[in-house]
Amino acid sequence: MDRQAVVQQRIKNFQAKMQEKGLNLAVVSRSVNVFYFSDFNPLNFSMASYVLIPAQGEACLLLNAIRGPRSNELSALRNIKLYGKWSDNTSVAKDAYEAIKIIGRSYGLGQLKVGSELGSLSYTAYQKICQALEVSQLTDIGEIVDEEKTIKDGLAIDRMRKAAVIGNAGMDVMIAQLRAGATEAVAVMEAKYAMQKVWLERFPEYDTTGFGSPEASIQDMLTATCSSGVRTSYGAESARNIVPAKGELVLPIIIAKLGGYSIENERSLYVDHLDDYRMRVFETVIEARQRVFQAIHPGQTFAGLYQEAKAVFEKNGFGEFVPGRIGHGIGMTGHEHPSVAAGYDMELRPGMVFTVEPGLMSAKFGGVRPSDTVLVTETGYELLTDTENGVLKM
Repeated sequence: MDRQAVVQQRIKNFQAKMQEKGLNLAVVSRSVNVFYFSDFNPLNFSMASYVLIPAQGEACLLLNAIRGPRSNELSALRNIKLYGKWSDNTSVAKDAYEAIKIIGRSYGLGQLKVGSELGSLSYTAYQKICQALEVSQLTDIGEIVDEEKTIKDGLAIDRMRKAAVIGNAGMDVMIAQLRAGATEAVAVMEAKYAMQKVWLERFPEYDTTGFGSPEASIQDMLTATCSSGVRTSYGAESARNIVPAKGELVLPIIIAKLGGYSIENERSLYVDHLDDYRMRVFETVIEARQRVFQAIHPGQTFAGLYQEAKAVFEKNGFGEFVPGRIGHGIGMTGHEHPSVAAGYDMELRPGMVFTVEPGLMSAKFGGVRPSDTVLVTETGYELLTDTENGVLKM
């Protein structure tokens, strides 16, 4: 697949949206969005990275000078400019804001109307970008970019399918380990190792890094965790070196990222037996999942999917435990727009990828929340996470 052509098409589509909004320059600063428009992950975000996109013309990837050699090798956006000082790498300015000023002027756009992602831009960065470009304010482009990322292109779908191969292998191993009597921590360790092996054997040309922050880089995103007992209701929890006890619920979780794109695979299990109430919880969740899957097709709404699950929960007497959403978009980050929730009336369209995870969780009984990643197709959906599912027993 021609990465450069994909990135150029993304930029072209975005430029059309910019023109509709009356913007003539965008300063893209959020790490996942920089990646979206360049297919380049600088790994370390202690020094800011940007993509500058004019409403017409060639976009520019702006990086600290230390990222020069790596970006020359890996970036699909080939117009690369550097700032700062590092070795003999040639820079256009001593700092990022001076570089933004120089690049902005080079476009010859006249009176500027500039956009950036205000939800992730610090106040200091906002002020300095305004000063560099001699504008009084920036327009928020966060929602525009999110909309562009909602429909996955061929490059994104291909990588998510491959990430699912890795994640499914990890889940298979984690379930097998738990059934063999392993502790949560050992099951997680073996799952991570299994995913690393599949990556090495089948997809080593892609990295498995995540998108970090100024505080830390994320070198590996083939991740796993597991919880049991009341901790399954926490939503997010670290594995402990304990063997799940008989009568408990267990929640193994896999997040696998490949080439910048993630999938989510979660399963719910029980150990040996369940009391009647918890079994009703489990069976109700499975029934809700089935209803949701039956309703997935182009033209359905995310709110409509939510109502399908909500109706089952209420019918079976679990209305007080209905979650605020039963899934979410997924792609370059683990949680993307939109949510599968009330009020999200966006229609499903081919190319959308989201999770299906209607769950019931409470400290009173624990949590049941299997999660699958699905791709909307022309006629329905493709299940990316196809590991064992249902009322699973250890």
